[in-house]
Amino acid sequence: MNVQRRTFLGGAGALLAAASLFQGARVLAAERDGTLTIAFASETSSVDPHWHIVTANSSVSQHIFDRLVHLDATQTPVPGLATAWKSVDDNTWEFVLREGVTFHDGAPLTVEDVIFSYERAQNVPGAIFNLRAYLGDKTFEKVDEKTLRVRTQQSNPLVPIELSTTAIISRRIGEGATSADYNSGKAAIGTGPFKFVEYVPGARIVMERHDAYWGAKPEWRKVVIQPIAVGGSRVAALQAGDVDMIDSVPPADIAHLESAAGVALERGVANRMIFLSFDQGRKVSPFVRGKDGSEIPNPFLDLRVRQAINLAIDKKAIAARILEGNGQAAEQLVPPGIFGHNAGIKLVEPDIAKAKALLAEAGLPDGFRVTLHGPNDRFIRDTAVVQAVAQMLTRIGIATEVETMPGTVFYKRASGGGPEDGSEFSFFLIGYGAATGEVSAALRNLVHSFDKSKGFGSNNRLRYSNRELDAMIEKGLGTLDDDARRALFEEVCARAMNDVAVLPLYYPISVWGMKNSLTYAGRTDERTLAFDVTMKA
Repeated sequence: MNVQRRTFLGGAGALLAAASLFQGARVLAAERDGTLTIAFASETSSVDPHWHIVTANSSVSQHIFDRLVHLDATQTPVPGLATAWKSVDDNTWEFVLREGVTFHDGAPLTVEDVIFSYERAQNVPGAIFNLRAYLGDKTFEKVDEKTLRVRTQQSNPLVPIELSTTAIISRRIGEGATSADYNSGKAAIGTGPFKFVEYVPGARIVMERHDAYWGAKPEWRKVVIQPIAVGGSRVAALQAGDVDMIDSVPPADIAHLESAAGVALERGVANRMIFLSFDQGRKVSPFVRGKDGSEIPNPFLDLRVRQAINLAIDKKAIAARILEGNGQAAEQLVPPGIFGHNAGIKLVEPDIAKAKALLAEAGLPDGFRVTLHGPNDRFIRDTAVVQAVAQMLTRIGIATEVETMPGTVFYKRASGGGPEDGSEFSFFLIGYGAATGEVSAALRNLVHSFDKSKGFGSNNRLRYSNRELDAMIEKGLGTLDDDARRALFEEVCARAMNDVAVLPLYYPISVWGMKNSLTYAGRTDERTLAFDVTMKA
């Protein structure tokens, strides 16, 4: 796993200044009656834990809802609602439920609740991400009052990790409940360390400690999470004492905060790839035109065009200049240290002349016009990155217009409006974090051909397809031997990158800011969890 570096800053003079600035950060909890206020860069779009698996939503849901298997800060599986699990045979696993767990309304956790959760997560109306990707190959059955049996269609060594993606909800409350019922709080009843109090979209979510929680009791009586999309405003709120902690510290503010009184920073390379995706499912693509504005065949179907785009983009410059060092240029689906990372894949260096030559070979010597879409509030300097990519592509003759929008709008359009529930767009910037902590998640969800019935290609919104790679991915998913599975996945990664299935740009370096009276160990999945924030000893 990636090595994380914690930085707590400020000497004696800084601490004295901090005492004045924050009016005694040491007594923060007492002053606020045990309230921790956190500002997220991205808005939580739903409290329904099965509706959309993105960082902001998942961070919030982990406060209210537990998983059968939890992942620690390095995405290593640890006991959650299950205290133990074992592989009975190649296609069967059994999980033992924890004794004495109750929901926030006092009802006991049952095996039926767990089975219901996995069934519902695959069939949520309007969901942006369908958890069938992790659950579709499994059937669930009750063995006894405390034992769940999971059967898979083929050998699957990743069952415990894959089950960690799905929140466990109450069957009694959840039957017939809509996403709106979770957002109102009517159905937002979990077993997690915090209970739902209030959700005001675009403004805040408020939670209070669940004192009957089965695990370690959080320090905080109440947690308030509010979205502040503008980076400078987030930093200002932290320094003014309006919030206690922020995620996604803007690169331009890091140096300032490193010398600011009373502030601590936490850094870590994220298990997330920010990448470009091309329309590879339509013969004519909606946001692609000839230079004269005429309709042309979809150029992204030609490997030479995708290779030309790869050669046009200076990833190191994006990481160093646009992100100001808070990103690592990416050459593949997962960063070093993650299972399945292929050390033999090298970063493609920019070569403008070769890129233009490839376009000419593809019958596009003058290039073409395209719109590059992206979110403007999901990733560090995402709008600036989209604009930089557009400028780089324009240099080789691909006249690139930019259209960015709030993430809540972007993901709906990126995930619908096209054929087979595919994307409305032709070309976009997006992110993907391997929820399972290894490369198989990216392979099955991004690279595998879209197959709704089997749960493959759930994030393959622009419909890349390579049947040979599909077969290799499926074989790897059923390979129990770690070394054999790793070798197969590394080969798939190399072939997918040679085919420019998607175009990785960078791995973010996550930076949290907080009052220096607090401590937080940054997570590779970038989630911000209040129950892991503690007062400094």
